[in-house]
Parts: sequence; structure tokens; C-alpha cells
Amino acid sequence: MKQIVTPQPTAMTVPHLSRSVLLAALLLGGCASYHPEPLPTSADLAASANSLDVARSKIALPALTRYNFDTAKPLDATGLAILAVLNNPQLKAERARLGVARAQAFDAGLLPDPQLGLSRDFPGNSAGATTSAYNLGLSYDIAALITHHAAQSAAQHAAIQVNLQVLWAEWQTVAQARQLYTQITGNAARLKLLEQERALFAQRLQRSQAALAQGNVTRLDVDAQLVPLQALTQTIQQIERQQLSLQSQLHALLGLQADVPLPLAAPSEQAAPTAAQVAAALKQLPRIRPDLMALQAGYAAQEQKVWQAVLGQFPAFNLGFTRARDTAGVNTVGFGVSISLPLFNRNQGVIATQRATRAQLLADYQARLDQADADVRQAQADIALLQQQRQTLQDALPALESADAAAQQALQQGGMSLLEFINQRTALLDQRLALQANAQQRAEQILALQLLTGLGPYRQTAAQVSPSKSNAAPL
Repeated sequence: MKQIVTPQPTAMTVPHLSRSVLLAALLLGGCASYHPEPLPTSADLAASANSLDVARSKIALPALTRYNFDTAKPLDATGLAILAVLNNPQLKAERARLGVARAQAFDAGLLPDPQLGLSRDFPGNSAGATTSAYNLGLSYDIAALITHHAAQSAAQHAAIQVNLQVLWAEWQTVAQARQLYTQITGNAARLKLLEQERALFAQRLQRSQAALAQGNVTRLDVDAQLVPLQALTQTIQQIERQQLSLQSQLHALLGLQADVPLPLAAPSEQAAPTAAQVAAALKQLPRIRPDLMALQAGYAAQEQKVWQAVLGQFPAFNLGFTRARDTAGVNTVGFGVSISLPLFNRNQGVIATQRATRAQLLADYQARLDQADADVRQAQADIALLQQQRQTLQDALPALESADAAAQQALQQGGMSLLEFINQRTALLDQRLALQANAQQRAEQILALQLLTGLGPYRQTAAQVSPSKSNAAPL
């Protein structure tokens, strides 16, 4: 009887097993792991101004990084702008978009993985079969390499576009903070004028009521003072409601709770950009404004997409190598090539779409460039007109003040009726309010012109294409 000998593992069995285990461990080690990120369940607003981020080194605007301020003291426009850039919730969300764009650029730079195929056949009751058969194949999409550089370049330009869009959002946030400061302090100055005037009218009304009780004046004289007093009260209440809305907007811009006290410093007059500065900025707008540079980056990305579509019209090419063994124990080594025949599609639809998109982006950029030029010139003209009107208002003020002083003396001497005095006093108040409104409008137009031209706090950032570092999403 023939003895059956069980085959023993050869010396190569353990090393082969070790290499397989090591290869599997390396493949698994390179995989990303999953970690859940739960949504927040409550608002994340600062409970005090002292808890806001004040790390100026994170800001992309040099003029703001060099500015020193203390959140414990009343804040001026620049201090508010710094806090807004670092703490605005919407900017935090915008910076998260930058993380997505960078991840997409990283993904576009990765080469496609090769394809590995393995099959094995086990013989049935075939008399000629001596062993099991297998087929091992390794293939790669060569066509993906042809378009890889264009796709990667398009994604990189798209990431730059998002980067610049975030920087432009920071510019706009700075402008919004400064504008809210101007509006709030302007309303405060207007309220101060109106409160002083209301106090004078209320004091005069009390004296008239006392005189009425003594029979020295008529009821009509007393009632005549109620009308301007009531009008002043209504105007004050309207401005107070507007002030509350503006303060709420400012708190939201800074990521502050609505009830947090936020004292503001007295405003200082802002110098308007000179005509020479504006003219120089107009020539450099495409290299100054982040929104225009973002459109340029988007157009560059689209150019690469057009090139990628053109490359995609060439036949898809797939190359593979195989190793096989049949059931008779015959081993073979070979290769395979597959090519798509560009007879009907040839990627012409994609090419047409990408070219049309490029034409649209070109038109959009030209329209934005034209609008930017028009906005700058309009703001410049508005400032010049407001300056002329300011001079006219200032020239007329001394005469009205002299007339008011004379009217008060005439009223005391009985040479002027109470209604005439009220009209004279109202004219002086209107003139002072007009001067204050003119100053506020001029300040707002200067802020707008600085934003449109990259002057003021935005100066010297043309070469910088990175937004502030705070809360940027990592890759």
C-alpha cells in the first residue's frame, strides 16, 4: 500500500505570508479614519468684548496689524474693524470654504489608482484538468494622465479664487464695521443736538405754562410750543430706534451678544483720498482689488478646463498586463490595450460648454471692471459735491446764529411773536442737522472710496493673496 505523505510548508511559505501581512498593514495604515463632528446646540457669541479674539498678527491688512487698541476702552473705527475681521461669524464660514477649495486642489493633484483584477477557476469533472486556473491583471488608464495637469491647474486656480474671495469678504467686513461706527456716532451727534433743543423747548414751555397760570400769556402761546416739542420728541424716538438697530448689527458683526455694552470713541475727521491717489489706483484696480483678482483666477481656472476638455477629445487609452494559467497548467504572460473610437462624441459637447463658460466669465469680468471704474468715479464726485455743500452750509451758519440771538432778545422785549421765534429757532436747528448729516455722508463716501480703490486701511495688500489666518479650515 502506497503511503500518503502530507506536504509540509516550504521555507518560502512564512516569508510569503509575512510579506502579505505587511502589505495589507501598509494599505490599511494609509487609509483615513472616520471621526464624527456633531453640530453645535447653542449660539457661540462672546459674552464680553474682552473675550473677543484680538490677535492682530492673523490679519492680512498691514494697517490693522500695526494698530494698537484696548477693548476695555471706547473703540474707534479701526478697533471695530480689527475685531470684526477676527470674530465675524460669517467670515469664519467663508474661511471654511477655503479649506474645501484646498482639499479639492489636493484631490485634483492625486494620480488615478491602477486597477488590479484577479480571477480563479476550479475544474469540475474534466478529465484533462490537472490544476486550477487563474487570471491576474494590472491595468492603468493612460488617458487620465493626459488631462491630469490641466485638471490640477484648474483646481489650483479655483483655490486661489476662493482665497481671494475670502480676502474681499474681509475687506467688506472692515468697511461694514467702519460704516456702522460712522452711522452710530453720527446718530449720537444728531441725538445730542436734538436733545439740547428739546430741553430748551421744554424749559420754555414750563415758563410759558407758569406765565399762563398768572395770566401773562394766552393759551395759544402755550399751545404753539407744544407742536415743535412733540415733533422733536418723535424725531428723537425715530433715531433711537434706528440706533438700536445699528447697534444690533454691529454686535452681530463682531460675534457679540446683543446686550453686551460696547462704548465707542468720539469720531475724528477722515481725510479723503487725493485726486492723484485715486487716479493711480484706477490704473491698478485689477491688481489691487481682491474681487477683480478672484475673477481673474476663476478665468484662469476656466482656461484650464477648456484645455482639459480639448485633451479629452482624444481616444481613451487603457493599458494592462496579465498573467494567467489554465487548467492544464500552462502559464501565460501578456498585455492588453483598449482604445475608445472617437466616431460620434469626441467630447465636443463638453468642449462647447467649457468655451461658452469661458466667454461668459470674460464678459462678467469686463462688466465688473467697468462697474468698479464707474463706482470709483461716482464716489469721488459725491465727495466733491458734499464738500461744496458743506462749505455752503458753514457759510450760512453764522448768520443764522446771529439771527437766533437777535430773535431771543426781540422775544424777551416783545418785538417778535412766539411763532416767529420758533420758526427762527427751527431754521438754526435744521442748519446744524444738515451740517451734521453732510459730515456723516461725506465720511461714508470716503469709506466707500477707500474700499473701492484699496486705499486707507486696505493699502499695501495687493501683493498678498491670503486672507486672515484666524479660523481657517485645515486640510
